[in-house]
Amino acid sequence: MNKLTASQNKSIANYKAFGIDIEILEDNQVKITQSRLVNGYVLNQKQLHERAREVFPDAKIIPVVYSLQVDEINIDWIEQQMAEFGIKRNDLIKQLAIDKSSLSEIFSGNRGLTKSMKANFFYYFLTYKLNRDLREQM
Repeated sequence: MNKLTASQNKSIANYKAFGIDIEILEDNQVKITQSRLVNGYVLNQKQLHERAREVFPDAKIIPVVYSLQVDEINIDWIEQQMAEFGIKRNDLIKQLAIDKSSLSEIFSGNRGLTKSMKANFFYYFLTYKLNRDLREQM
């Protein structure tokens, strides 16, 4: 790929501010990666491809979607989120369709959190965050 234009450099910097990294590879390839969520907005492969195509119309585009890292999600994290949003255990039971005994086992440490459960909690609380942010803007 030839030297980047000022417009391309600006686009790369702007996307980086929104958690999207653009990397120029060999053989006229461009890798576009959503590395973090900004405002909770998750892009799919097609959306990433379209954004890269606008900046690099002749390149082969390699989209890499956001990958949730669930290692930091644990009981302490869940309890912090619950406190932040004023959510009670009964809310979790009703809104996540978790039965009371299972939730008690999770909070007591008798039942570990699977990756899918961690992802479920992450997106559940993300919804609360987005709703709060939306209400603040209205």
